[in-house]
Amino acid sequence: DLTDSSSFQRAKFWVNELQNCEEGCRIYLCGTKSDLLEEDRRKRGVDFHDVQDYADEIKAELFETSSKTGQSVDELFQKVAEDYINFTAFQVMTEEKGVDLGQRSGAYFYSCCNH
Repeated sequence: DLTDSSSFQRAKFWVNELQNCEEGCRIYLCGTKSDLLEEDRRKRGVDFHDVQDYADEIKAELFETSSKTGQSVDELFQKVAEDYINFTAFQVMTEEKGVDLGQRSGAYFYSCCNH
């Protein structure tokens, strides 16, 4: 919530939790209620430059959005989808081949029922 400075501190806490649990996970910071700032810039409780610096530090994407007007919502979802497709394509290109279950030679083919 761009109008609430404590929301930025809570976001930092959750980013830390994510990074501790899922190393290398993509982070997308989403500042909400940007429509309220268009009405009155004095309502901004989170400094844009502080958030941008933090996003740069953690290598996150930053979006300022509004559910009310739809501002930047499409862009956010588009970026998440593009990153997912690119990451999946990269994973497929770099994965080693697994075990061929159709192969009938090798020690792993034997089972308890074959004598």
